[in-house]
Amino acid sequence: MKKNRLCAIINLIEPAEALLPLTEQRPLGTLPFAGRYRLLDFPLSCISNAGINTVALFLPRNGRSVGDHVRSGKDWDLDSLRGGVFTFPYNDLAVVAAQQQAEARHHFYDNYIQFLRKSGAEYVVILGTQNVNNIDISALWRYHQQRNNEMTTVYKFLPAEQVAADDQVVTLTEYGKATSILPLAEANIPAAATMVPKSLAIHMIDVRRLIELLQEANRQGQAGGLNLVLKHAVMQNNTSAFEYTGFQANIRSIQDFYAANMQMLLEKNYQALFFSKQQILTKVKNEIPSFFSRDSQVENCLVGTGSYIEGAVTHSVIFRNVLINRRARISDSVIMQGSRIGAGTVIEHAILDKSVVIGPNLKLIGTAEQPLVIGKGQHVYQQKEVVTQ
Repeated sequence: MKKNRLCAIINLIEPAEALLPLTEQRPLGTLPFAGRYRLLDFPLSCISNAGINTVALFLPRNGRSVGDHVRSGKDWDLDSLRGGVFTFPYNDLAVVAAQQQAEARHHFYDNYIQFLRKSGAEYVVILGTQNVNNIDISALWRYHQQRNNEMTTVYKFLPAEQVAADDQVVTLTEYGKATSILPLAEANIPAAATMVPKSLAIHMIDVRRLIELLQEANRQGQAGGLNLVLKHAVMQNNTSAFEYTGFQANIRSIQDFYAANMQMLLEKNYQALFFSKQQILTKVKNEIPSFFSRDSQVENCLVGTGSYIEGAVTHSVIFRNVLINRRARISDSVIMQGSRIGAGTVIEHAILDKSVVIGPNLKLIGTAEQPLVIGKGQHVYQQKEVVTQ
């Protein structure tokens, strides 16, 4: 790909209320995933693999952790002399004085327009972090050019039973063009359909055309966000549809997040996501290997570096620097970085956020449908402090 022909926008303004308390102090994009990654690593890696060196991060209200993780973009080879990573703060109309809100609505997309103009690119790819995937952006770009349309949107065919009524799906013509993106309940998809084209919220569009659409949204005072502008653009433009066939997980709720991590314990899913021809990159941390005592029992797990394990752990995702004391039994759980599990404690179907401390001889029991969640930094020393949901 010729340098600077393509730039990227990662839209981190995504709904995260259904993931509380995990998203109380962080946006969806910096949720830890699969033992050592963050959800943001996947779009950043896809951008890097495509040779794109100019990317904008549009931050949500609680975006501090994004800067902590990405920094200069060096770990994704995005700290070049040309281009680089540009961050833009959350545009919160709620804090604008009432008498100025009308004017502010007519400048809502100014930062997007400024970035696109200064990028010097011909095309832009827009991604989020809610859909975990490893898309080949170079292939998408070639497809977009060959179809000679102003816009291309990405979808994946999923079994109908895996798509919820409020999931966004792409309506396709018989020639494979996209005509709209709608919730499944509103889309004109036959009830007998066994496979449904779910939208991955990834779009490629000519920079010139996107600037026109954003300027028009400014003129109308429409401040619904970039995703809404793009959904309208699919209907307004001659839009191509690109089918993604790799691994995909949609993170919209606690149960989705838990299930996606558990899917990584299946070899075929882990290989499909992390060992395709495209590498998934993350912030490098040089740490010691994990230690497993002679009495430890670990089976079918992902274990990050720097952990110390004396207990029994099965079918779980263990992040970096986790301490699991003797006689502790953990199964079907996600234990995030820096957590400490006391001796004799039993944990099943649970998610422990970063730096959680659990005392000895406790029982933390959830279910696969409703995992027990312990928020970031909490200390639980008595059974009565374990609150089930």
